Amino acid sequence: MYLKKHESKLLLIPKNEDKEDAGIIAVLTDRVPSVLIVRWFDLFCFGFAMCSYVLDFFSDIGIAIFHFWAGRHLSGALVLTFALIPSVIINIISMVWMLDDEMHWKRRAHPRRTGTFELNQKRFISLGKMITLCIFQMGPLFWYYKALYYGWMFTKNKKDDTDKEKRKFFMKMVEAERDATLLRFFEAFLESAPQLIIQGSIAANYFQNYYITGKYPYWLYFQAASLTLSIISISWSVVVQNRSLRMTRDDKVNIWPHEAVLQFCWRFLTILARIITLVAFVLMFGIYVVFLIFGHLIVTLVHVIFLQALHIEACTHIEKLLLLINAMIHLFTPFNMAEGNTRYRYLVAYTVEFLEMMIIFLLLPTPLDAFPLIEKIRIGVPATFFIVLGIFIMLIYYKFFHPNRRQDLEAPNVERNEKLVVSELNGIPSAAIEKAEHMAEIEEHSVPTTSESLLEEDECHN
Repeated sequence: MYLKKHESKLLLIPKNEDKEDAGIIAVLTDRVPSVLIVRWFDLFCFGFAMCSYVLDFFSDIGIAIFHFWAGRHLSGALVLTFALIPSVIINIISMVWMLDDEMHWKRRAHPRRTGTFELNQKRFISLGKMITLCIFQMGPLFWYYKALYYGWMFTKNKKDDTDKEKRKFFMKMVEAERDATLLRFFEAFLESAPQLIIQGSIAANYFQNYYITGKYPYWLYFQAASLTLSIISISWSVVVQNRSLRMTRDDKVNIWPHEAVLQFCWRFLTILARIITLVAFVLMFGIYVVFLIFGHLIVTLVHVIFLQALHIEACTHIEKLLLLINAMIHLFTPFNMAEGNTRYRYLVAYTVEFLEMMIIFLLLPTPLDAFPLIEKIRIGVPATFFIVLGIFIMLIYYKFFHPNRRQDLEAPNVERNEKLVVSELNGIPSAAIEKAEHMAEIEEHSVPTTSESLLEEDECHN
């Protein structure tokens, strides 16, 4: 429904302000599912995220050094600026979270975040190591490492899901993953997305200059690799953000590996087409691309307010901030930040992107006529990447592989397992619960209902 307010999916905001010390942990605990599953794919996601983060950051630094070494100081300064400033912001946030843990640990209060401590309330790492990681811009790696560590401890524990220690391992893992994916999500759109426009424009200019000779400078290949890593970083950050939210909620079904791969391919191809469109606009109009960005933000804000309005109790300013953040994310790829059906939200967002693409490649072709392979780009980008592959994969994902299609089938088992978990935590053996359920089922089939017994009596009398 239009203008209907929805709960936020990106942030879990505590509704009870009196429980400040419990904070996000209380909300998280309520949302931990009854059936705890950690696959090898989950551990792979943590490791892949760590590697892609490091490669993406240092590839940008390396490209900046190449430009400075070759005397292209403006290009080097732009790449370095948009690599360091977002990274510093993200690491400051990470450091604040770590210091928040330290403060609560020293007060021996129940921390809002327990990310830097083990189950015995000892530090996970020392304060000196925390500061060192953040100084070298590697703060987000700590949260991924913690998620990987507790995920591994969970898989090593051979007890069932009712074991309290095993459940604590899972809670520690999803808490660290929540922090890590949130940091990585904002890092992708603060650093990787602007880098794609800057480096893409630089690479396109030099590709056009060297196309006649057919000999490209070696740094251009490194820049192409850096661009690919940035697109991978953005695509993967959206996938793991969705996956992380589903893992911590009992009313959602977690994403399976093949579903994550499909979602990644859909995001990668549509973001690739979007970046090529923005780079083409920069090549035509240069700095005037800010007008396209401004116009896109206004249009996006309108349909986001109509279709993804958020309701956060007693947090009006946060609602406005999240709407603005969502509009900025839509500059590169549509993102569903609110609970509810995504069909019309993505339809409107991708329609806006498609119209912009058609205007740039078809209605304003003159400045691009001299660009190499422009005819193939005009046809290939809208048709192949955006419609035939990207949107086609998205439709397949939602039609056949969306996790909600499994939700109705798994719901009865989830409800039963939840009863078993609660009984175990209350000291009631699960075997007793299963026996009671079995006896109730026998009685249900053996004892006739009132109407059935009356019919039998009538038959006997007749």
